[in-house]
Amino acid sequence: MKKAITTIVLVAFAATCFIGCSSSGTTSGSATEAEPTSTAEVTTTTTTEATTTTTVATTTTEPTLSRTISADSKKLDELLAKQPLYVSNTRYIVQDKYYKSLYPDLLCAIITNKSKDDIKNAYVCFVAWDKNNLPVKIKGDVDFTDGEYIQKVRYPNINLVPGKSFGNRKGFGLDTGLGIKKFKAVVYAYEDFDNNTWVNPYYNCWEQMYGGGKKLTADMHVDVYLTAEDYEEMVRKSKEPAAPTKAPTKAPTKKPKKKKKK
Repeated sequence: MKKAITTIVLVAFAATCFIGCSSSGTTSGSATEAEPTSTAEVTTTTTTEATTTTTVATTTTEPTLSRTISADSKKLDELLAKQPLYVSNTRYIVQDKYYKSLYPDLLCAIITNKSKDDIKNAYVCFVAWDKNNLPVKIKGDVDFTDGEYIQKVRYPNINLVPGKSFGNRKGFGLDTGLGIKKFKAVVYAYEDFDNNTWVNPYYNCWEQMYGGGKKLTADMHVDVYLTAEDYEEMVRKSKEPAAPTKAPTKAPTKKPKKKKKK
């Protein structure tokens, strides 16, 4: 009987020890695994915030200007006036009211030499319109054709030095009865004394705008591909700060004079 009781007590004690070790091990393992999980969550949150902050940055790009512009008559004249040889003025000269076969009317183009070259020969083109702004075929006083809408004229042996002009009293003699009321002129090319030839880079634009028998209108325009010099100038001007606008000044108001008491 004593042996039986002793055996039962030993078995119960052993079971209690086994259960106690199992519970302690399980609790300790769960706590160790929970700590890294909590740290990983904090790290993930911090990384997400840093990424969001980085992607907020903005970039700005400098606008680019096209080298091809749409030019009206005024703008094209400005570009032509920058060339080394250009038409600085035009005149229609009536030499005689009656004897036009001997003294024909003249289309005159005064050309100015802005280059460093001594110019031997120059070439000028004319285009004309009547009183209704309709195109006129330009026919010379000694001409066996019907004329041309764009008449190219050679100015030979003009000996034009830098800084000087030519053509004030010279021009292209016209046939009678053409009815020209308006005309324009442009330098096509010139030759110097070393047989070098300069050709106007904007002549084709001028011909495209006015040639082909077109009516003269106020809204005429043409696409112009700028030379390197003109494009650089346009870019430089675009970067210049705009001039400050002045507020309109009000005229001072005069206070009414007080009447003197008698």
